[in-house]
Amino acid sequence: MTDRCERRATIQSLPWEIITNILTIAADTNITEGYTRSYTYGLSQVTRTLQLHHKLQVQKHITGRVPSDTLRWNAADAIRRTCSTWHEWAMGYNLKELYVRRWRGGESWDPKFLALPSPSGGLLTSDIFPVVYQDPYRILRSTVALLQECPELNSHVRRLWFSGIYQFTNVTRIFEIVSRCDNVHSLTLPWSALRYGTVEDWVYIANNLPRLTSLEFLGADLKKSQISGDVNIEVNYKALEDVRVNFSKLRRLKIHGSSNVQPIMDADLWEIARTATSLEEIHITGTSSVTIEGVTALVSSSHKSLKVLNYAPLDRETAGFTHLNPSPGMPKIHFCDIITFCPNLTDVNVTVPHICEHILCPPPQYSEDIMALDTPQRVLKWHGNATIRLPYGGHTCVHPELSLEHPDNRIVLQSIFGAARRLQQKSLSIELVIGNYTFNPATFSVSGDFRESKKLAEGMWEPEGEKESRRGPWGSSGVWEDMGNRWTEIGEEDFFDGVRCGLVRFEY
Repeated sequence: MTDRCERRATIQSLPWEIITNILTIAADTNITEGYTRSYTYGLSQVTRTLQLHHKLQVQKHITGRVPSDTLRWNAADAIRRTCSTWHEWAMGYNLKELYVRRWRGGESWDPKFLALPSPSGGLLTSDIFPVVYQDPYRILRSTVALLQECPELNSHVRRLWFSGIYQFTNVTRIFEIVSRCDNVHSLTLPWSALRYGTVEDWVYIANNLPRLTSLEFLGADLKKSQISGDVNIEVNYKALEDVRVNFSKLRRLKIHGSSNVQPIMDADLWEIARTATSLEEIHITGTSSVTIEGVTALVSSSHKSLKVLNYAPLDRETAGFTHLNPSPGMPKIHFCDIITFCPNLTDVNVTVPHICEHILCPPPQYSEDIMALDTPQRVLKWHGNATIRLPYGGHTCVHPELSLEHPDNRIVLQSIFGAARRLQQKSLSIELVIGNYTFNPATFSVSGDFRESKKLAEGMWEPEGEKESRRGPWGSSGVWEDMGNRWTEIGEEDFFDGVRCGLVRFEY
């Protein structure tokens, strides 16, 4: 009987791979099934300490979600206390994604003063309570100190994400944290890290983090007080220009947001493209400082491996509802040829200053502008929802000197729609946004605001089958307020009839 009990299997006798799967499922279940608090709560009215004799009706309400790193820590709390082996696993589960934020919130009263007698001998009043200053960068400094004192924790970090930390002094602490996390896979930095990071900092990130495959930059506008109060605001070490900085291991690059101080420019993308030849995903969104030339450099250098291309610049003056106007003049490299010579490209969402039929079908022969690409001609592998935008001021590549309403350009646009229809299939839906109108080539339909055009026509132009459209300035992704009531859908033939009569224009 004793031997039989000794041979009885326990969970510790299982292979470690199975144990880790069980622990992961248990911790994730604590989060998804509600065993761990997922939201923070507040009170509508709180009875003050000095006014306990007043009876107020207090209501509980949700104030926000608990951060994901806090959720993981709470979900693995019981597991962490079981044994040393499970404690080590729990630390890896908790620290695999490390979020370091700038603290935001109101000041608080120092609670130790509640127990002190009033200086006047009467009741304590709130005006004598000292305000406790909340250091917004305390979490950043605490993280640096923790990783210094407990180096065994450094290897557990897989993702690093920094938010709200832009100043020179604090960015140097970011690099202190990064330099200790050798196993990080994904790194999200403020855009100022490109300026304030030294050559040694970026050589370490690019060359000495063997598992780093994803790099993100977040841009933000600084307040005047932040700009005037930072003596190092104009520091720029230009680390990307050093030949030792090598991004050949990167598979994903993302740039989001603009900045009013030393923003990321095309020149930075050219320096990154010099060595980033294996990118599979490129995301450049919400920025007004990067143009198609910088994007073309990245696409050209990684054309053999690129799978996802998302380029959606936004004009800050219109709060993101209209895409950035293209720079004047033809691009140095024909982007329409570049994008079709990416053999593995599947997901496309781009804004281009010029457009032609080659953006949807490869040309019969190689172009001299393609920077000696050696990829053979292939059939496009796009799938899902592909969106191509030509913003206000855009032209066709064939006749850039002519307006889009010109008869020659109308022929070019119709050839583009024809190419889109030939590519249309169940797994692919192509949408073209030209000026203020959204074209769906598969259904021969156009969505837009045609009220002014019909007023000018005075009854001479009445599109047949006009119906309400839920598309808007964001394409098929939604409308803003009551814009859906103003947008209607008409046939493609009726639309070009209005263009020929001068009633419909692509410009404002």
